[in-house]
Amino acid sequence: MSILSVLRYRPVTVVVLVICIINFIRIHSGGISENDNAVQLGAFFRPSIDHGEVWRFLTAGFVHIQPMHLIMNLLCLYNLSFMETYVGEIWYCVILLGSIVIGSAVQYKFSNTYLAVGLSGGLYGLMAAQAVIFLFLGAFSSSAYLFSFLRTVLLNLMINFLPGIGWQAHLGGAITGIICGILIILF
Repeated sequence: MSILSVLRYRPVTVVVLVICIINFIRIHSGGISENDNAVQLGAFFRPSIDHGEVWRFLTAGFVHIQPMHLIMNLLCLYNLSFMETYVGEIWYCVILLGSIVIGSAVQYKFSNTYLAVGLSGGLYGLMAAQAVIFLFLGAFSSSAYLFSFLRTVLLNLMINFLPGIGWQAHLGGAITGIICGILIILF
């Protein structure tokens, strides 16, 4: 798919990619520490959330500190961006943004995480919604589809066992994606 096709048919994905890249550049161009810049840009920061800044449940998804984290998340988002044309921009936004918010809320409730960043909760939501929809449609009867999907899921599940990974956010995002996938099928 060409760049122009992505811009035309997947505008939400493009906006998210651009915001993440701009925030990454801003984090690394300031005179203070990267973590402090990330907090200023909306990272999940427990003390701020404790004081009512619950908007950080959403904005944390658009903040990345490490280059490899940014690259991996944006590649995964690009690979899942077909869902934007498949379910439409509104459902895509609901799944992606809802999974980020719920993933962050689950992480806040069930972990003692102090600082967290990244789009992973939203990505897990998109993967889970894809699984539900494709299972319903029987798309996994093709071994190529099934193998590709299982490979993506297994790689992402292995990441959960690395140190410093907020698996609670991934779980919350996946649950949100499952619910959204069911709602898409029903309506």
